[in-house]
Amino acid sequence: MIKVSEEQYPIIKQFISRAPTFVYSILDRMIEGAVYSDTAAFQTLLFHTKSGIYYVYGNENKTSIDYHLAYCFQQAIEQQKRFTLFSYSEQWNTKIEQLLNNQLRKLERYTFTFDENIYNHREKHGESDYEVKFITEPLIKNSLEFDQTYYEEYWDSISNFLKNGFGFCFVHKEQIISEAVSIFKSNEYAEIDIMTDSNFRGQGLASSIAETFIDHCLVNQLKPCWDCDISNTGSIHLGTKLGFTTPQKYAIYTKSSPRGY
Repeated sequence: MIKVSEEQYPIIKQFISRAPTFVYSILDRMIEGAVYSDTAAFQTLLFHTKSGIYYVYGNENKTSIDYHLAYCFQQAIEQQKRFTLFSYSEQWNTKIEQLLNNQLRKLERYTFTFDENIYNHREKHGESDYEVKFITEPLIKNSLEFDQTYYEEYWDSISNFLKNGFGFCFVHKEQIISEAVSIFKSNEYAEIDIMTDSNFRGQGLASSIAETFIDHCLVNQLKPCWDCDISNTGSIHLGTKLGFTTPQKYAIYTKSSPRGY
């Protein structure tokens, strides 16, 4: 496999169809990562973040990727690091399962398409009684879920998230009770991750904070993205209410149980 230079990233962006949001985060140089190709024609591509999240794209029949994938997996085992591999096609699923000898746990997820018309004509949630705040470093230090470890995992550092990402939270008596942050973001997309304190669920806070996130996306000409496990009926229901439609199934293969994926 050939490592693609950053100067070629704009070409890759035009070349690929819809991919996971973290792929665009790499291509827009918002997070650390790398892109590998079988040839200069970009028939088969492998994307991976610094933290060990991968995505395969293109012609699965090319054999040049086989060694590279196996090598990355073996390195992750030896170094006790994360290995999470995304696949958007059944053909890649088959190849991955054969190549890695079923050593990875397979999870199925949905990715949705945002329909702004549905969002604009939805039944809006009422005003919250809690104060909404833009995510800052002091708030991150007080977060129960989206803490320093989270941002180092997905954004390389808190400072990089504060520079290139965004998020909002509800605060009650100086305690964060619900928040929505961009787990990944590019120049075009922003993928939402939501948490609500178990003691404050059932009040519609997840819906309200998600609306704040989506409104910010629309004002800034970003496309909000919603992904979840196919078994997460609560997330599916909430996403549908917010205008996320036409769920498409994909698979991830992992040797661990990562929080977001």
